[in-house]
Amino acid sequence: MEDQSMRKKYLAFLLAGCMTAGVPSMAWAAEQTTEAAAEETSGGEAAPSEETAAVQTALGTDVYSFQAEYAGNLIQLPVKYEDFTVLGWTLSKNDSPDTMVPPGSYTMVTFNNGEASVYADMMNFGINEAAVSDCLVAGIKFDMSWGDIDLTANPVKLPGGISMGVSNVDDIKAAYGEPSDTYDSDLYTKMTYQKDTYERVELYVYKETNTLLQADIRNFKEPEGFDKGSVSTEVPEIVTNYQTPAALGSDFMDPEVEFMGNLYRLPAPVSAFLDNGWEMKDVAEDAFVEGVGLEFIDMMKDNQTVSFSVYNLTENATSVENCFVTELDFGSYDPEVLALKLSENITLGADKSELIAKAGERGYLYEDEDNYLTIYPDKDSKLEHSVQFWFNEEESTTKVASITVHHEMDEE
Repeated sequence: MEDQSMRKKYLAFLLAGCMTAGVPSMAWAAEQTTEAAAEETSGGEAAPSEETAAVQTALGTDVYSFQAEYAGNLIQLPVKYEDFTVLGWTLSKNDSPDTMVPPGSYTMVTFNNGEASVYADMMNFGINEAAVSDCLVAGIKFDMSWGDIDLTANPVKLPGGISMGVSNVDDIKAAYGEPSDTYDSDLYTKMTYQKDTYERVELYVYKETNTLLQADIRNFKEPEGFDKGSVSTEVPEIVTNYQTPAALGSDFMDPEVEFMGNLYRLPAPVSAFLDNGWEMKDVAEDAFVEGVGLEFIDMMKDNQTVSFSVYNLTENATSVENCFVTELDFGSYDPEVLALKLSENITLGADKSELIAKAGERGYLYEDEDNYLTIYPDKDSKLEHSVQFWFNEEESTTKVASITVHHEMDEE
C-alpha cells in the first residue's frame, strides 16, 4: 500500500487477441552478459510473416533498419522463430524451443547455420508466458572474431554496403555517419549506433585485421499490430486456494493481519478486499495485469481511498481482482478507520524495546536507524518478509507511530 502522494498508474488496457502461450519457468542463457541482463525488454519491429508489415527483400542503407544478410538471405529484426529457421538457422542442441519466457522478457539462445553460429535474443512481447519457439528473434549477434569461417563463401552483409571481414572504421562512418558512442580498446574499436534504449547496433572493428568481425543488432520494438495474446477468464488456482484466516497468529511476523476490522493473510488477492466492501476506482472492467506484472490501483471503502500495489503472481495475464496485495501500512497521521493490527495484537503505540526483545528471542534480525526499526526473519528473506516500524521523534522515540508490513508468496 502506498501513501496518497505516490504516482498512480491506472489500468486502461484493452484485451488483445489470441497468441500461442506456454507454461512455467524463466530461463536465461549461460552466455548472457551482465550488460544484457541489466537491460529491460520492451518490443520488436516488422517480421517476415503475414501478421507484420511487408518484408523487404534486399538490404537498404539505413543502419536503423535492423537488417543483416547471411549467405544471401535477408534477416529483418525482429523476426518470428519459424521464419528465422526457414532461412537455414537451427536451434542449438544446448537450447530448447520449449523453454518458457515470461511476458516482457527475453532469453538468449544459440542458432547454427552450417559453420556459423549466432547468439539470439528471443523476446516475448506478449502478455502471457511463451515458449522460445513462440517468441521473436529481436536481437542477433554475429561474432566472426574466432573460428575458421569463410566469409567469402558465406558473407555477412549489413545495410549501406558494409560487410564483415571487409569493412573498416572509415567505411562504417561513411555509410552511417559518426556513431552515437565509440569505445576504443587494445583489441577492437566498438562503434555503437543507438536509436533508442532497446534499438541499437554495435559494430566491432578488430585492430589486427582492421576489419569488422563482430556485429550485435538489437531491435526490441514491438511490431505494429502485434497480437499480444488473450486474458483467461479462469480464476488462477493461487487465488482459489487463498483462505481468509480465522484469527491473528501468535507471532507479529506472521502474515496474518487485521486491516480496517477484517482479517487477511498476506499476500492477499484483491478479490478478498472486494469481498470485504472495497471498491476499485478508475479501473476498467476488462483491465488486466500481464503475467508476473505489477500495477497500481486505488480502492475505496468507508469513504477512504487507499493506493495499492498489486502483483500478478501467475505467469499469464489475469484480471486485476486476481492480483495480490503484498504490503499494508498505517500511521498515526491516517484516519483511525484505517487501523492495522499485526499478529500478537501489535499496533500503533507498541514499545520499541519490547519489539527488539521479541525479535532477539526468536532469532530475527533487525535494523534500527533514522527512527525506523525494521525486523525480518533472516538475511535471505528480508526483501520478501519484513515489518517496519517508524517512530516520530517529535512525539516519542519509543512508541510506534507507523507500521508497514510486507509479505510475499513463499516459493514451494
